[in-house]
Parts: sequence; structure tokens; C-alpha cells
Amino acid sequence: MANKSLIVNDSDMTLDQKVTALLMCVAQEQKSEIDKLLSSRGLSFLQLNLLHVLSKVPEKTLTVNELKASMVDENPNVSRTLNKMVDVGLVTKRRSEQDQRTVYISITPEGERVHVEADQELIHMGSGLNKKDQQALYELLRKL
Repeated sequence: MANKSLIVNDSDMTLDQKVTALLMCVAQEQKSEIDKLLSSRGLSFLQLNLLHVLSKVPEKTLTVNELKASMVDENPNVSRTLNKMVDVGLVTKRRSEQDQRTVYISITPEGERVHVEADQELIHMGSGLNKKDQQALYELLRKL
């Protein structure tokens, strides 16, 4: 866990620098907690994100390029990650008959099960803030 008091008590930092540093600390702490939770299920955050996207589309199938375009941040490891997910039965791959360069990725029933269970655990993780504070923080973060 980050020693946030070092930031809070640093008289040489401007308020803007403190805000940025605290955001970075909180983000890193949250990422660590999420990674720990997901690793106990044998998942990475990228894998869960891919399962989430596939689960939300009506056909439960997207091309690799459509999956990449739906990511919050660009990740160069999508193809390699998808291959690992095929190996453990979370998704399937199918080449287009019209264009062999196009590959369709579909979530499997096992992938859907793992996705739902992991999402439920993340939901229960929560932020520790009450609803009023959550709303205030949400509004502030939207401004950044």
C-alpha cells in the first residue's frame, strides 16, 4: 500500500501535484487489488475486459479488430491473450470463409461463467465510499 501521507504532508508539492500523485497511488492500489482477485481465478484484467466486451454484444462474437477497437486503452497483447484464452476454453476463434484475414472471436459458455463470477467479485470489492461521496468523486473524475 502506498504511503499517501508522504504526498499529503509534502510542502514542496503544489495542490495540483498532490491531486495527481494521490490519483496515481489510488489507481495503483485498486489495480493491485483487482489483479490479486483476478489472478486467484487465473485471469488477467485484459482477459476479463475481453470477456466483458464479448458478453455484451448480442451475437457474443466480434472480429479481433472490433475487440481491439472496443478496448478502453490500446493493448498490443490482444492477439496473444486471445490465443491463451482459446487454450483454456474461454473463447473460440473462427476464420471468415470470405476473407481468411478476418478472425471471429466468440465467448464460450465457460468464458461467460468465468466472466459473470469475476464481475460479481469486482462489484463486491467496491470503493469503500458512500453513495454521496461516490457521486462527487465520479463528477470530479469526469472533469479530468
